[in-house]
Amino acid sequence: FFPTAAPRAMQAALQQVEMHCSAELERYAACVDGHSGTWLVDCDPLKSQLNACASSYSGLVEAIKSRCKPQIDQYERCLKANPARPETCTGKLEALGDCTEGREAQRLVAQQQQQPNR
Repeated sequence: FFPTAAPRAMQAALQQVEMHCSAELERYAACVDGHSGTWLVDCDPLKSQLNACASSYSGLVEAIKSRCKPQIDQYERCLKANPARPETCTGKLEALGDCTEGREAQRLVAQQQQQPNR
């Protein structure tokens, strides 16, 4: 997803999602790979399932969604406008990554790393 190394908070959130929601993540990724021009519409139900799983297992994901909602919305709007060329949205994705690295996000990462896995 990130053109360079993912920011620390985003990487921690992705690790939590991979740990708890690997089946949903695999199904969504396979759908995106198989529907290059129409993935935003065709894979939306799988995206919803992945989001629900991530929300239920990762407090960090929820915190990022809340804190970075404007950046998430801008990135998703860009993807919808450019479904065949998601690389067009790299700047929006980098802005989202920057948002995840704020002081509050770093505190949440430290808290999540101290808690045992669910």
